[in-house]
Amino acid sequence: MDNVPESKLANLHKMPGIKDVSSDYTEITRTQYNAIKLVMEGKQGKTRTSQELKHSNTWLDNRIRAIDENKYYITEE
Repeated sequence: MDNVPESKLANLHKMPGIKDVSSDYTEITRTQYNAIKLVMEGKQGKTRTSQELKHSNTWLDNRIRAIDENKYYITEE
């Protein structure tokens, strides 16, 4: 890791399986990400998506904000 450029290290949070990430980043599974993107694109409502993912609208809002701010990483299902 000593010879890895800083630009490459900055993208480690996007790699599946990386768990030691700053608490500023939110863990999202690929299924959750795909459902949240439908909401963000206006193709599906928040209430329906929350019910499908079995989470609250507040949980969903936090993930939408994380995706908007690019402060998330995708994990295995």
